[in-house]
Amino acid sequence: MSCDLKDDLGRFLHWGPITLLSLTLIVTWTVMDMNSMWWNPVKSPASLINYGLIWFHTFGTLYYFIKSLMVGPGFLPLRWYPNTVRDTEFLQFCHRCNGYKAPRSHHCRRCDRCVMKMDHHCPWINNCVGWSNQASFVYFLLFFLSGSIQGSIIIIFGVIQGIQKQWYIRQGLYHMATVRLTPTNLMACVFSMGVMTGTGLASIKLLYMQIKVILKNQTEIESWIVKKAVFRRNAYPGNRIKAFVFPYNLGWSANWREVFLYSGDGIWWPVLPGCDQYTLTREQLEQKKDKRARTRLYKCTRPATGHWVPIFSQGLWVSLKIPCTDDPRIALQPGDLIQVTRIQDYWLYGERRISEEEKLKGRKGAIKGWFPSCCAMEIFDENPEYEEILFYNIAEEEPHKRDEENIIINPKIASDFPSQDGKPQKRLRKN
Repeated sequence: MSCDLKDDLGRFLHWGPITLLSLTLIVTWTVMDMNSMWWNPVKSPASLINYGLIWFHTFGTLYYFIKSLMVGPGFLPLRWYPNTVRDTEFLQFCHRCNGYKAPRSHHCRRCDRCVMKMDHHCPWINNCVGWSNQASFVYFLLFFLSGSIQGSIIIIFGVIQGIQKQWYIRQGLYHMATVRLTPTNLMACVFSMGVMTGTGLASIKLLYMQIKVILKNQTEIESWIVKKAVFRRNAYPGNRIKAFVFPYNLGWSANWREVFLYSGDGIWWPVLPGCDQYTLTREQLEQKKDKRARTRLYKCTRPATGHWVPIFSQGLWVSLKIPCTDDPRIALQPGDLIQVTRIQDYWLYGERRISEEEKLKGRKGAIKGWFPSCCAMEIFDENPEYEEILFYNIAEEEPHKRDEENIIINPKIASDFPSQDGKPQKRLRKN
């Protein structure tokens, strides 16, 4: 068995798929039990069609669920590089995958891979929704919603007929007094109705979001990039930045065909006239520069546990003000340095600098997440040592795009930047 197949099968061993499959089994058993008493398939052709639809919805839901999970979103090959080396200046580098991010690709911290046309990570399928499984995910939602509607109708009418069983008998309507309610199947009906109501509403919301992104050919991540692009131009009108045009919106019909008919290779995409393959990635790089300009350097002054609700270590008020996001939390020790990019009243989001010991152990990429603001204090530019470290970390983030004339390198860590002859370089920033 190949490693990829083992990884795919291992994705079932997660609370999302296990919960969904378990709930599907319970709900299907309840619906079949109530349907056999309420509208037995041998009664009429219509009842047989109704019975067949139950299995159609069940198998359709399971088939597209497994396909979404097993096929996956399409992962960018590790160590991916564009065909032309010069094009690397328009792309971001992923340290975790040790390669460049293709247009529309993003790194998923849960899958730990760069995903082609990543929309979001779905815990129910324990995988991302992206280039190769977006259509299957939409079909899964449609079957799930349709099956929930049919199952709800069967359970509601079955329970009503079961409650009125004695009345039917008194009226002599014995052919309608077929549903026998017991504590077990009544509890199963109540539970199943709650599950189908909740999951049905969630399916409607997800379907709405998917239809919206498909018609605009704009993933949830790309929608956020477009919003930031508009903000950059409105916030700095004096800079006269050229208006940003999202390059992949070819019209709803072409966008729809791109998802359900045309597959492509997940790397290169049709674009609007006047745009190219790197229109979006260039905007991302500019937004990253703005983000660096807003970066602040903090030093940890008291331990941060990394818990989502640090009520025992940081207090009740900090725990009540936790960020409403699924971004990770990071543990900190006094002396750790963090580059902060987002600030809330009681929490900060940033990247902890990787220690030399972690590097020797093979740690790649950044350690990013939220931590309580009371655990750190800001380091200002008056301290030249910390200023050097801040510039060093920025240079380290994209070593392939390093501007050697403007990088400060601390003599203590200058050996990390060898020259062409192998000797350490020791440069200072030009004033």
